[in-house]
Amino acid sequence: MEEKHGMAKVMAIIPGLAFMVFTLYILRTYVEPWMAHAVVLGQKGWFVKVLHLNYILLAIIAGMLYRNLMWGGKIPGWAEEGFRTTRLFIKAGVMMLGSLYTIQSLAKVGGVAITLIMAFVFGTIFFIMYYGRVQKMDRSLIGVMAAACGVCGVSAAIATAPAVRAKSADVALAIATVLGFGIASMFVSPFIGHMLHLTDYQYGAWVGTGILNSGQVLATCLAYNPTIAPGTAVAYGEIWNVVRVISIPFVVFFVTMWYWRAEAQTEHITLGGIIKDKFPIFILGFFTMTALSSLEMLGAEGSSTIHLMRTVMSWIFGLGLVGQGAYIDVRELRAAGGAPLKVGFAAGLFKYALALVIVLLFVSKEANF
Repeated sequence: MEEKHGMAKVMAIIPGLAFMVFTLYILRTYVEPWMAHAVVLGQKGWFVKVLHLNYILLAIIAGMLYRNLMWGGKIPGWAEEGFRTTRLFIKAGVMMLGSLYTIQSLAKVGGVAITLIMAFVFGTIFFIMYYGRVQKMDRSLIGVMAAACGVCGVSAAIATAPAVRAKSADVALAIATVLGFGIASMFVSPFIGHMLHLTDYQYGAWVGTGILNSGQVLATCLAYNPTIAPGTAVAYGEIWNVVRVISIPFVVFFVTMWYWRAEAQTEHITLGGIIKDKFPIFILGFFTMTALSSLEMLGAEGSSTIHLMRTVMSWIFGLGLVGQGAYIDVRELRAAGGAPLKVGFAAGLFKYALALVIVLLFVSKEANF
């Protein structure tokens, strides 16, 4: 019976997964090459050169169109289980990204990344705690919003919610606000980056610090430069993003202590317990891949093994982002109004703009590792 039940689960995944694979195949095999040669306003490749469109942005757009136009705002039952694998693809891809680094390179960039990220993470948290009180938001909602905007959106909001007794509506509002800001930043950031002639290193540092959601950091880096290799936007952006994600248990602990101290509760929550319960396990996979890369167990740069791994990564990320687009419900974004919208967008915009200013003023054009 158990085997039959497990097989039924696998079979339920296939239709939605096949639909995502088919979508990505069409985008990569036909749409993207067509855009590279299409003549618009007298310019060949206008979609790519001017709009900077590629299969990553097209994957997100396709997912959004499926949900909000074709499916009337809800993923249909036949596709639901397949589309639920979206986060699994994103996490698997992030683990594989560890192969782009060595321990030596991470050690060199670590001090800069940690200092910059921690300043922005906790600066955002303090801003939301202050502005949330000004807007008379509920303390539970402030706690969830602070974690969501300070760290990486969905994961941090979900991790913090039980600790501050947040309602499901609080989590939904926080996530919708973060996703709403992130959607705009995903499409605007590549334009700004190209306009300012940012290098991949500067761009990765900027969006890895300034964009609220981890999946959106990944998407906007690949939108800027779809190449997956050391020295590209996604390689640099994910270094900053990984540092931010690692801070989740510490942020959850900090926000929890803030909440319970103010509520004068007697329950005891330890840092060790939160780290055990909330630490994102896929980050361990990232560092495992980095260790294997450092020991040259994955093959030399340019080898067939590395080439195959990069190709697989590009498909994994593409599939994940088709699914991510399908989880963006325009109605939910419209519902994220009032105080949470004001607070979340103010924090997001401040973080986004300040990160760009700091990168332009203090971050060198090229990495020193």
